[in-house]
Amino acid sequence: DEYREWSGGHDWKDDFPDWEPVHNMIFKAGILGIENVGGDIDAVTGKRCTFAFFPWNWDRGDGCVIRLVAITDPKQQYRIEAGEAF
Repeated sequence: DEYREWSGGHDWKDDFPDWEPVHNMIFKAGILGIENVGGDIDAVTGKRCTFAFFPWNWDRGDGCVIRLVAITDPKQQYRIEAGEAF
């Protein structure tokens, strides 16, 4: 009702037929998304780092809580291998 009033009578489903289009595109391409990151994110903003995340063990859990860790390397020499052996 709020959107309808703000938009002059439009239904949000008509104005935005593809709900969450970015999620649909990246997930189908095998790309994971991380949202609502908090904590000390400003400490790594603008710096090159490797992110690792550790989700809860939740069977078929979509959108579950994770612990996100930023790994920094001041000399920029560390590389994580692609992992083809797995």
